[in-house]
Amino acid sequence: MNIVKNLDLAIKKSEAKAKGGGYLVNGKMFDCYMTNEEWESFKNNMSADAMSEFSRGDGGELTEKNGYPPKMSSYGSSSRMIYNLSKDKKIFHFEKKLHTTIGGTANLDGFYDDGSRYIFVEAKCHEIYSKKSDIVSKSYKKLYEFINTYMADSIQIQMCDAKKDGYMKAVYFADGEKLLHLDLKQMICHLLGIATGILKGTLERKQNDFIYLLYDPTELDISKDVKEATNEIYERTRYECNLVDFATLFRVILLFLMEEKYGYLINDDELDMMICGFSFILASQELYPLLMQ
Repeated sequence: MNIVKNLDLAIKKSEAKAKGGGYLVNGKMFDCYMTNEEWESFKNNMSADAMSEFSRGDGGELTEKNGYPPKMSSYGSSSRMIYNLSKDKKIFHFEKKLHTTIGGTANLDGFYDDGSRYIFVEAKCHEIYSKKSDIVSKSYKKLYEFINTYMADSIQIQMCDAKKDGYMKAVYFADGEKLLHLDLKQMICHLLGIATGILKGTLERKQNDFIYLLYDPTELDISKDVKEATNEIYERTRYECNLVDFATLFRVILLFLMEEKYGYLINDDELDMMICGFSFILASQELYPLLMQ
C-alpha cells in the first residue's frame, strides 16, 4: 500500500479543477502531479515575491530535478498547500530562513508579522506518511543533553553514534512515548531559529505564535484500507503534537543559547513574559484561514 501516492491522488480528485493526466518528464508521466500546462499556469499566477522566496528555498520546489517534477506541482505538497491558503495575505512570506546558532539554518514554511505578533508556520501535508530521518548533526548533542536535563519529566532524546562522521542517531520521546510522526528534530531547529533571532535582535521581543498546519485527510474519498491507515497516522501526529510542551521547550532553548552562546541578554521577568507570549497552535486546512484573519 503506497499511502502517499493514494493520498495525493485523493487530494487531486477532491479538487474541482483537477483533471486527469499528470506531469511529464522525459516521456514519463507522474499522475500525482499537475499537468505541465497546469503547473505553468500555477506559476504564472504566483506573485513575483512568492516566486522569488520559493526559488531561494532549499527544497527545489519550482524546478524539475533528477527526472522528477517540481515538488510543488504535487497535489500532496505542503508548499502548495500553504501557498494556496496564504497567497492572499499581504506581506506573508514563504520559506523564511532563520539562523539557528548551532546547526545551520531553519527553513520555516511561512512567516507573518502583523505588528503586534509574529506568526511562524510549519506545514505538513503528505510528509507525515513517510519515514523521517533519525540522523542529526553532533552539533546538537550538547543542546539535546541540556533538554534531557531540564525537561527530564516530559522530553527525552536518546542518542548514539551514526556511521557517518559528525552525525548521530536520535530517537525522541514525550511523556514516555516515542514520537513516530512528529518531527521534533525539525521543531527544535525552528525554535532555535526563533530564539536566535530574538537574542541577536533580528526579531523583536513580542508575541510569537507557531502554527503547525497539518492537512486533515479524513473527508477524502479514498479506499477503506488507505483511509484507515491515513486517519491513524493523522490522529497519531495530532496526539504527538499535544504531548510536547512547546512553550517550555522554547524556554529551555533560550536558556541554552544564553548560557552557552550569547550571555544572559534576557532577565527572568522578561523571559517569563516572552514564554507567556508564546503559543503552539495545531491547525487543519479548515482552521488555518480563521487564525490568519
